[in-house]
Amino acid sequence: MKTSRLHSAFTLIELLVVIAIIAMLAGIATPVYAAIMMNGRQTAALASAKQVGLALRVYANDHDGAYPAKHNSYDEEIISANDALRSLIPAYLDNEKVFVVGGSKAGASADNQIEDQTQMVARGENHWAYVEGLTTSSNSNWPLLVDHTDGAGTYGKLEGDLGGTWKGTKAIIIRADGSGAIEPLLGGGEKRYLPRFNDKTKNALQLADYMGASVRLLEPAL
Repeated sequence: MKTSRLHSAFTLIELLVVIAIIAMLAGIATPVYAAIMMNGRQTAALASAKQVGLALRVYANDHDGAYPAKHNSYDEEIISANDALRSLIPAYLDNEKVFVVGGSKAGASADNQIEDQTQMVARGENHWAYVEGLTTSSNSNWPLLVDHTDGAGTYGKLEGDLGGTWKGTKAIIIRADGSGAIEPLLGGGEKRYLPRFNDKTKNALQLADYMGASVRLLEPAL
């Protein structure tokens, strides 16, 4: 007996439809995945910032309520945030990793060499900007530690640029009372700002406008 076999296969149109559906699903999933990954990175960065904030609080309690200012624990003049935060090692922190954030333009990694003073929180080993001039009695809502900015107290949307770590979406803040949060950034165009606690239309990092001339924002050493 002779038998015949029917061979079935996808037509070109069917293949194109399947490819189009896969491409559409990938287009939907990719931004969602990217947002989930960024949220995870922000949560981890906030945890590190809180450790630094706690160490600053303990330091201040040991220094009449004053956070590091003018000169650090090694009698170095405080010029950058790195200089100020060096005061915390090794008495209050024994790990440089809390100063870095993956993907940061200012501080993406640290070698954790803290035996030598000259290697502590060196250039490129700190992501955080620091507000010098505060005390434990300062307004509890004032920023003490924040994501580094573009140098002008604002943030951008390009991840590889200064101030662009979170693509202009949010910023991490540790306040003068030690509390921390991930805050949405505001503003149109390419420049975004961290809103002031009592006036969302104003930049919280334009410090002289409401904190006085004795307070300044120190960026990381590059």
